[in-house]
Amino acid sequence: MESREKILSRWLEDAREKVLYLQDIHIGIPTSEIEILEETLREAEDYLKSDRKSMALNRWKSFNGLFTEIENRCFSTLTPRQIDQISRSDQRPKTLEYAKYVFEDFDEIKGFDANSPDPAIVCGFARLERNDVMVIGHEKGRFTEHYRRGGSALPQGNLKAMRAMKLAEKFGVPVVTFVDTPGSWPLEEFLPAQQIAKNLQAQYLLKVPHVSVVIGEGGSGGALAIDVSDFRIMLDKAYYSVISVSGGAAIIASDKRHVTEEDLDRAALNLKITAHDALRLKIVDLVLQEPKIGVRRSDREFYTLVRDAIIEGLNIVKQRVYPFFLPHPKIENTWKLKRHQVRILLRKRIKRYGRIGTYHTSFMDKFKFVLGELYRIRWIHSIFAPLRVSLETIRKIKAKEEKSLLGAEEQPEALSFEDRWVECPNTSLHGCQDIWVPTLFEEYNGACPHCGYHFRLVIDHYINLLSDTGTFREFGKGIESINPLRFEGFTEKLKEAKRTTKRKCAMITGYALIDRQPAILILTDVRFRAGTLGSAEGEKFCRAVKRAMREKKPIVAVHQSGGARIEEGLLALMQMAKTSSALARFKQAGGYYISVNTDPTMAGVLASYASLGDFVLAEPNAQIGFAGIHVIEQTVKQKKPKNYQHAEMVMGRGGVDLVVSRGELKHTISRLLKLKKMKSTEEIY
Repeated sequence: MESREKILSRWLEDAREKVLYLQDIHIGIPTSEIEILEETLREAEDYLKSDRKSMALNRWKSFNGLFTEIENRCFSTLTPRQIDQISRSDQRPKTLEYAKYVFEDFDEIKGFDANSPDPAIVCGFARLERNDVMVIGHEKGRFTEHYRRGGSALPQGNLKAMRAMKLAEKFGVPVVTFVDTPGSWPLEEFLPAQQIAKNLQAQYLLKVPHVSVVIGEGGSGGALAIDVSDFRIMLDKAYYSVISVSGGAAIIASDKRHVTEEDLDRAALNLKITAHDALRLKIVDLVLQEPKIGVRRSDREFYTLVRDAIIEGLNIVKQRVYPFFLPHPKIENTWKLKRHQVRILLRKRIKRYGRIGTYHTSFMDKFKFVLGELYRIRWIHSIFAPLRVSLETIRKIKAKEEKSLLGAEEQPEALSFEDRWVECPNTSLHGCQDIWVPTLFEEYNGACPHCGYHFRLVIDHYINLLSDTGTFREFGKGIESINPLRFEGFTEKLKEAKRTTKRKCAMITGYALIDRQPAILILTDVRFRAGTLGSAEGEKFCRAVKRAMREKKPIVAVHQSGGARIEEGLLALMQMAKTSSALARFKQAGGYYISVNTDPTMAGVLASYASLGDFVLAEPNAQIGFAGIHVIEQTVKQKKPKNYQHAEMVMGRGGVDLVVSRGELKHTISRLLKLKKMKSTEEIY
């Protein structure tokens, strides 16, 4: 039995940790109150050293009273900004603590032939209720463990996580991931966006149950790289967001150079970053209630709650694929799946992410979508397939007789260019002459005739550039972007974007012939909210992929995007998983996908469907990157050259297969389309 002195010493040590915790989280607790706590605690420690235990106990009780008063006043109703601050505390348990106390016999595995052990990602086998599981997570480490980069994984770390998942799949054991990262490390030399895209695709194809737990920070694509799960648990004082609160504040701040505390509070509120927001958006399945001040490493009872939640999640996933499953703690390998259950698991996973998103759609689009889904049923397909072939034949005959498949009023609207001269940015290097704007775009497709510099091109021009004259037929025009989170000021910005571009969202989808070869064409208009990926764009992309799968046509996608749409928060972030899963399914069915990255192709779009092409093409001097150049320089504390994110540099790192000039783009795509035809086999899952 412990002596009274040892017990009191342990209590005072815990009290010292509480004081440090209050100093660490910065949620607006007055400094004077923390100083009173420190003084009271110091007196108790002095009494204990002088062997005056009763006096020390009294001061400890006084400390507890003061702390309880602060706890009730400051932690009862936390704002999203305060939750963001608490989630970053150094005293919160990290992945290795959860691996030690939630599971039995955890053995960390390093390397996985990933070219770097990357300590920001840890993984290994463990036991949970007589079952083997693979545990993977972001590891921030203690405050002094700078080599872990605060949980920001390198691409090698994400590759290690992906290979650990494949190893779990080989042995049929479920995967449990712990998410705690401010985001992936943005150094472009290692291609972080491309590796995240591969992880998203691989996680959809994972043939074992996958449960994830958001234990702290859920920062953007870095979190999603190990979190395309079947059941998501989130601690109530963790956050999940498409961008950091400071990044969101810079967007809504009236003065971009001076972001105030008020701007930070508004950004956290608008982004809907809390666990209860995520639960309401149906992105999280279960929210775990933490202690009132937030969970700390010393809260050993909380590990039992996490353990029970993970077991519940794995049981729910198994019951979804096998309704007669009855969990029993004494049966080994209860979460292993049979072959027919794997098919159900993957179907459930694609439906889970396919439902995420809020948008408006017209009645005709809904009707056509339902018809398309019915067409996938085998007996309906067998009836209507001959009719469809006959209609296609009639359409081809008419195409030969008519000058165009579309009437003049249905053609993409003519481009209007300003009547002025423009200077090439390379004039000082190559002595390029000024060019008249209409000549530049109408005769040279926006490329300088002297040095080949490619100016940014309006997306309508790509329709004319790639498709045979008059063959582009748009579909999905009724899908419309809205403001699902009621983000401050975004409704007016959306209305302005719709008015200026005369479109309902940033994405354009349609049929086209490219050198007489049929294809599904997907384009993104950078003029519509910087071409960002939101719920409407994600749904439109997935419907186009479904149509390509159904009609066995290849996809050619032209990207002009600034990334995921910040104003749609988590809904926009989940579109990365949604589109990547749709492409994984398309490729599994034998689909052929060509991705064309133009200026700019950035962030969330590059970290998902823009990097998943069978061939990834790019235009000369197109900006292609995971983060802005200034963000990278501030993060890694290094100055980068101006062409750091240009297509040629990205190709040198292996992120792009071909850099093709605009004049040769159609010819190159046509050659690539001839390499492969869609397989006539049905998709497996």
